[in-house]
Amino acid sequence: MSRTLVLLVATSSLAWAEHGSMSMWSSTADTLVAYKSEGSACKYADKEMGGLDAPTAQTPYIKSKKYCAVNRGMFGGGEICGACYRLTYQGDHEQGLGHPGSEVIQVVDSGSWATFDCHMTAFHEITSQDTGIFPVTYERVACDAPGGPVAAVLHTDYYFTKLVFNNLRYPVKTAELTVGDKKFPLKLVGGWWYVWTGAVSGKASFSITEDDGSQVMLDGCFGDWEQRKAADSCSGSHRLLQSSLTEDAFMPIYP
Repeated sequence: MSRTLVLLVATSSLAWAEHGSMSMWSSTADTLVAYKSEGSACKYADKEMGGLDAPTAQTPYIKSKKYCAVNRGMFGGGEICGACYRLTYQGDHEQGLGHPGSEVIQVVDSGSWATFDCHMTAFHEITSQDTGIFPVTYERVACDAPGGPVAAVLHTDYYFTKLVFNNLRYPVKTAELTVGDKKFPLKLVGGWWYVWTGAVSGKASFSITEDDGSQVMLDGCFGDWEQRKAADSCSGSHRLLQSSLTEDAFMPIYP
């Protein structure tokens, strides 16, 4: 798709877009997404899961370095982790810098002092510049999620487990773990998810509600729950159920 066509598509939806600012970070491979090897606030590339080789760091946005941190007001309690936004620069910098551009990015971290603080690759794609603060419009869009949702174990001991979800179309709103015939609600803690199960065993599955109301099921995860360990992941053995926002439309099945 040509740059002109992308801009036309982006401009057509500006009536629903918010106004904000965008700054840049460095061009290193793990900027923001694995900052200090802690996987950023959203933990997608945490060192306990393999850093940039982590199963939750394989989204098309992280792999192509089209990701950003957001400011603390937007980040909230981590509900925004994994969200995708179209950022558009209209060429209206007060000093006339850069060229108009538009790109879809994924949110992976907090702490930006601008609305968005993006990897240099995304920043340059949008502005044609390598530094500065630029006015942008931003609108929430569905993420491209080839391969479907991924659940990964961040940390675990005998009683509790930290989990990370990524590669969904929208951020996780709620999540529930089922082990055998027992169900356990998950709690969001600053970008990752926490569950206390105690001593249980059996096959594990997740029921996830995305932010748009879509229901996602991940079945047969991690083998036996008692054998789970950091970096274990679950993907590909799940299906999308009917979105609660539509009566007749079904989301496509992930391959």
